[in-house]
Amino acid sequence: MNFDRRRAVSPIIATLLLIAIAVAAGVLVYVYVNSLSGGLTGSNGNQVAQQMQLQAYSFTSVGGTGVSSTNWVVDVFIENVGGSAVTISNIYYDGTALNEWYNTGGSYDRYLQVDTSGGNCFAAIPGGVLITGNNAASQTTSGNGASCSTAGAAQNCSTHICIDTGATAANQVETLTLASQSSNQLIFALNAQATAGTSHTIKIVTSSGGVAVFSVVAGRTG
Repeated sequence: MNFDRRRAVSPIIATLLLIAIAVAAGVLVYVYVNSLSGGLTGSNGNQVAQQMQLQAYSFTSVGGTGVSSTNWVVDVFIENVGGSAVTISNIYYDGTALNEWYNTGGSYDRYLQVDTSGGNCFAAIPGGVLITGNNAASQTTSGNGASCSTAGAAQNCSTHICIDTGATAANQVETLTLASQSSNQLIFALNAQATAGTSHTIKIVTSSGGVAVFSVVAGRTG
């Protein structure tokens, strides 16, 4: 009687085969994920070439005796760590679009009035030290206080809350475009209610569709 003698694969060889299969599968997954992420974050995704990072911020309340007794001001420093220039097109605070402070010929007035009745505002200025509060009557602001994005009669800082950007010249040049590896300062004035200790979201959208999202906490610096 003849028997067909066949031996099974030894446990050692079986283990080696399983390891080889697992390694090969891992390599395939790595290559696929790497190529996918490269497609999402390449030039078409506007995330690698246009990447902004939050360097520091302060989120403070300001008071005065004018039209509005309390507002919140967020002072943010961001850096473009990407390899190409970034142009800011829109900024959102907790999902609501911010209006840009009125400027003439791409320049802001030195003294920016905190909006007292309308939407929230932002300004993009060269880095500097901010002085917040009521100032002398001779110091005037851009905008009319009702809408940060429209022109209006200048208001005296003696009766309104103002931000002194500390400019040595009469005007601050708008800087919505950040060169590669450069930093910029953004100022937000908020009428929205904010409670100290609560977290809020700032989203910056570039002209080519890049998005950067940051979290800031009311009443804190970071």
